[in-house]
Amino acid sequence: MTLQEKIERANEEAVKCITDAEPYWVDVLPAGECLENFKENTILHSGPPIAYENMCGLHKRGMINAVLFEGWAKTPQDAEKLILAGKVNIDSAFNYNTVGSGTGIVTKSVPLLVAEDKRTGKRAGVFPAEGKFGGGFCGWGVYSQAIAENLRYMREELFSDIRKILKETGGIALKSIIAKGLEMGDENHSSQTAVDLLFLKAILPYALKCKNYEELILYFVNTGRFFHNFGQAASRCGIISADGIPYSGMVTAAGGNGVEYGIKVAGLGDQWFTAPSPMIEGTYMTPGSKREDQLPWIGDSSIVECAGLGGIVSAASPVVCSFRGDKLEDSIKTTRDMEKISITKNKSYRIPNLDFDNPPAGIDILKVAETGILPVIDGGMINRDGGWMGAGCARIPMECFEKAAKAFWAKYGG
Repeated sequence: MTLQEKIERANEEAVKCITDAEPYWVDVLPAGECLENFKENTILHSGPPIAYENMCGLHKRGMINAVLFEGWAKTPQDAEKLILAGKVNIDSAFNYNTVGSGTGIVTKSVPLLVAEDKRTGKRAGVFPAEGKFGGGFCGWGVYSQAIAENLRYMREELFSDIRKILKETGGIALKSIIAKGLEMGDENHSSQTAVDLLFLKAILPYALKCKNYEELILYFVNTGRFFHNFGQAASRCGIISADGIPYSGMVTAAGGNGVEYGIKVAGLGDQWFTAPSPMIEGTYMTPGSKREDQLPWIGDSSIVECAGLGGIVSAASPVVCSFRGDKLEDSIKTTRDMEKISITKNKSYRIPNLDFDNPPAGIDILKVAETGILPVIDGGMINRDGGWMGAGCARIPMECFEKAAKAFWAKYGG
């Protein structure tokens, strides 16, 4: 078998982890019980690993607040001393079976929505939208007693009844919701209007069996874009199975920490390939927003692009593309360009604006390096001091792919 044949066969195996995945919402568990190999004193963050001293302000604040949240220190000053003394294990969320959306702060006590790929049994946990606190502790690293109490309430009370029903029934299928959402105008990164409503329809029969059904239903009704977290969990639980497949050049993780942006590759193990984090270009929607206040890309929500959603399926959501000034024909061209750097098409999904053609799936580092076409990643603009500024898109830096391709050929020859 030639090297090229080995690569093609490996990529076919890897991309099936995306196209053939059957993600279900099956549980809600504290991170300490859900994440594999998770140490007691660990704080996770979004993007590639980074030392505390080199973090952006939002991540430093998130680290300190995480120590306070877990009760490891009583003051911010003592929390920072603990971190600088090396008493806290700081790591990237993508090094575990989770995703760090926004700042991506996760500690042992944070509740996680658990998605399971019924095809493989692989599980991933992603923290839920924090309801009235928006990005709150996990997404923005913001801390208060009210926020801490809300997370405890979500972990121990809000989802307590639905957990039992999820276990009894096998869970709620997420793939069909995503598929219908794509046909209704969501790309499932910056837009969740359709999938939020579709999920509500799916969960109502379950929720009405719960004693706290009013609280549960109100949480979903009053929390905008709550399905974004389910979409990330669904994407992650499928793509985890591709990790470690020899000879595959498929991207399995992508995210930024406000300083660097990095990717991981199926056939290259736990290696990160990084570049300076890009700026999101788009439309400011918060009054007074200025570019100098905007933080470079922070967050791991690009996992949905790795799974063939978000910017990859721009044609599905011209509304999102309009945030960056694109017209329908531009969004269609973007998705057609993404086909040139992808391994296959996902027959589970259809895009009306592509005459119901199947969208691309599986970003191939070698195709990116060869064509020079960079993957589009949708996302929200974030203020350096915290807070949402607007929406738009960026491109994963070419430097990530150049480094990854060099490492790939060094390992496998060619």
